[in-house]
Amino acid sequence: MSHPAHLPESPKSGSNVLNGLPPEDFSRRNASPVPSGLAHKIHRNWQDYGWHITIKKTLAYLVRSVYFRQVYRIFYRIKLEGTKPSEDIAKRRFTFKILTVQNLDTIAQIENIAEWLRGQLTGAISAGQMCLVALDGDEVAGFNLINFDHATLVLVNLKKKLRRDFAWSEHIAVKKEFRKTSLGSQLRFRIFQELKGRGILRLYGGTLRSNIASLSLARSVGFREIGDIHYRKFLSFEKWHCKRVRG
Repeated sequence: MSHPAHLPESPKSGSNVLNGLPPEDFSRRNASPVPSGLAHKIHRNWQDYGWHITIKKTLAYLVRSVYFRQVYRIFYRIKLEGTKPSEDIAKRRFTFKILTVQNLDTIAQIENIAEWLRGQLTGAISAGQMCLVALDGDEVAGFNLINFDHATLVLVNLKKKLRRDFAWSEHIAVKKEFRKTSLGSQLRFRIFQELKGRGILRLYGGTLRSNIASLSLARSVGFREIGDIHYRKFLSFEKWHCKRVRG
């Protein structure tokens, strides 16, 4: 997505959706990096979602230079101190650790899983972000990247400064062959415990409203849905508004 030429002033509801965060307006940022090729993108989507969704995503990708719309759903957890994993959650055992910049092989594996992070993860860790990785032997099975400084809503081209006792789940991913092993839940509850130990009170995160798997995982571990960001782009003009989710 190109740099926008115009962004309307953020509506007041925009600040209220992330309840408790500082009142500064969302600011613009670059969208996720350009994929390495359309054929590669189609192949990855086919592996993850099947042909039906892949065709829809491909058509949307082809026309997005002219018109693009997206709905991004935000979650938050109020009381991290009350989170406890169920005793039977571990269907398969993994090794968990917090990455450092010295873990070069593991970082390379993660950047291969999440291509938008390619060439960026070492810098993110150096800047203070936390990456919890789940390993099956030496193989990365999944990871969760946490940002303590700001919330980055890449898919709607926005970011927002966080309070000192809040954190943002930048990205969580489980490799396809390790899905249905409860690893996503294990990563979440491990992150909750780590954040509590660091004095974090709330963890925020979000995903596309169409990402059913991610929504289901968030609900299953206790996240509460608080709002949708509706984003539209026509040529070089952007517009977005926030709408609360009731319930």
